[in-house]
Amino acid sequence: MIDPLQVRPDEGKGLRLFALDVDRDERERLQVILNAAEPGLAAGRLADLLGVAEIDATRIEIFEASDLSDFGLFNYLVKANGLPEAALEHDRARIEALDGTVMILYSRAFHDRHETLAPAAHVTLIGAWDEEPPEIEFTPLRSASAQGSIGEAPAEPAPAPQLPRWFWAAVLILALSLAALIAFLKGTFG
Repeated sequence: MIDPLQVRPDEGKGLRLFALDVDRDERERLQVILNAAEPGLAAGRLADLLGVAEIDATRIEIFEASDLSDFGLFNYLVKANGLPEAALEHDRARIEALDGTVMILYSRAFHDRHETLAPAAHVTLIGAWDEEPPEIEFTPLRSASAQGSIGEAPAEPAPAPQLPRWFWAAVLILALSLAALIAFLKGTFG
């Protein structure tokens, strides 16, 4: 789990979930801001909500929790955002009970800068999680060609391809024939 209010540059694909106590008109104003957002850090209403100077609004989602209907917010966080179900299980009841406007803040919203969040009074932190990279298992290769080490002396470079002599003879004969034809045509019509 990541620190809820300290966004670090090394968080990777972390996110924070907030509940917003806003009316419909305010949610629609925030949606207009998000829809018009360009990538890059900028000051404004969204930065003010989180108590920071600048934020990349393209790394924020705001929506009505009921918009996810049967799919649910918990499934959205797990399946659409790649969060491990086990990491969210402790907060599952709170996540599933959310009703109203929610905001997802992705860690990359600060372009790898360290930020301390100071959410406004009507912005409630629900939780903070990060995507755990899967365990990678390296199975040794068993084929004979995979044996040896990388540190061995490099192989001799392959010689540059050589064109056969007959090819060069053919090019020479073709060039002489072409020159003779041009000279003949020039003498005949010239």
